[in-house]
Amino acid sequence: MSAYALQKLIREVNRNPVARDAFKADAAGFAAGFELTEDERAAVVSRDWTALYRLGVHGLLLRPFSILHGTPEPEYLTAIRKTVA
Repeated sequence: MSAYALQKLIREVNRNPVARDAFKADAAGFAAGFELTEDERAAVVSRDWTALYRLGVHGLLLRPFSILHGTPEPEYLTAIRKTVA
């Protein structure tokens, strides 16, 4: 699958309070409603910022998603910078 479904899931969580609550209550169950690869599903459910960035999630979607999950900016930046190395 492409990064499209993964970004669609993240955009939905970022913008829709009902989707956000559903994701927070059962991330795996919510993710099951999207055509994701196993790697994509694992990354989004575990909120693995490094993997999500490597999988092609745009920073303008990923940073707000990480903020919603309480990730401080230095932690987020460290995670995405791992993709450069």
